[in-house]
Amino acid sequence: MKDLRALVQDMGQWRHAPEAGVNLVIVSVAAALPETKRIPSLVAQIGEGMAAIGAKRQGHTYQVSTCDFGILAKVTETALIGLVRDLKVEMLRTIERNFPGSFGSIDQSRLVLSYDLVNNYRSAADRVAKYAEVAQRHTAEADEGNKQLRPLTTNDIKNVMKAYEKFGTEKFIKAFVRDQDICMHVPGRKMEPVLTEYFISMDLLRKPLFVDVEMRGSGRLFNEFTLVLDQILLQAFEAMHTKGGRCSVNLNVESVFTEQFENFIERMPQAVLKDVVFEFRQSNIVENFDEFQVARGLIRSKGATIAVDQIFPQTVGLVDLDYIGASIAKIHWRNGAEDILKERERAVKYLIDCNVLPVLIRVDNERALEVGARMGINLFQGFLIDDMLKKSAQ
Repeated sequence: MKDLRALVQDMGQWRHAPEAGVNLVIVSVAAALPETKRIPSLVAQIGEGMAAIGAKRQGHTYQVSTCDFGILAKVTETALIGLVRDLKVEMLRTIERNFPGSFGSIDQSRLVLSYDLVNNYRSAADRVAKYAEVAQRHTAEADEGNKQLRPLTTNDIKNVMKAYEKFGTEKFIKAFVRDQDICMHVPGRKMEPVLTEYFISMDLLRKPLFVDVEMRGSGRLFNEFTLVLDQILLQAFEAMHTKGGRCSVNLNVESVFTEQFENFIERMPQAVLKDVVFEFRQSNIVENFDEFQVARGLIRSKGATIAVDQIFPQTVGLVDLDYIGASIAKIHWRNGAEDILKERERAVKYLIDCNVLPVLIRVDNERALEVGARMGINLFQGFLIDDMLKKSAQ
């Protein structure tokens, strides 16, 4: 059985050479059973059954999360109906063997979902991207030991805006806003800053306001939290952006339709807007694509630029960034990224050929510079780049 990384690669290959009749079928144990019943032995049995059924249809089976599976297969419409039926039967039988009496409590409509890649590639890519995002978040949470922290609350969110109103723009920026350059690094040349990103530091906010909160694992409330941060960044932009030059701010797609964004657009001179890059998370774009298309039109009409943020190595090429109108693609560098990016080299080349500038971010070691150079990437951002920039200025 293959893994999530292999599924992303196989879907990316299909997108470059589309073939009719190929379907992605997702089998979700998580949607079918409460966490207490998702025991390892049951998940393993379901996985074995999925793999056997997938192989019978000459398809490939993938484990896309701790308890969900995917099958990529070329089948006729009639065969797809049979495939979905067989998967449901196999899954229900396995669950019933392990937990007798559970049959009537399972929502069968959520057990198995299929996506015809020709007509529903975007929806399939959205589903796969969410699995990748969850995996990345779980890894980060495990590394940081955040399991003992409490969830975010609405009061925490209100406290952020209260702090902004209490401190005032200047003091809030000084305390919580940071900037970080994206730099061009070409071997043999001096490092050159090309764009400055402004952001509100989560770590700095947590210390005085909610040090015991795990913000990343708070679902809908975390999204509301980032919307509040968007409002503050838009209101405080002039006080942050005092040096001039190209700059970027992170936003949610939803924030483009707020009064704060409308005010921002109205008060910004055209010359300034042409130097502004609005960064949106890849998952946020895919999840709200219809709204993003409207937002994209507005942003482009003002001369501003769009960057796609939080592209994890295993999802490079999953979304056609040229099609969605991006000019910059920000790819996370992390443990294991080198091997994954080798597999995604064709997708990176496609970005470059489409004049979408790839940027390796979160760069903390020189190996990222070597891998980037080999792939044609010469834009980098991260703590290592900050240190190199300081040394070159001395």
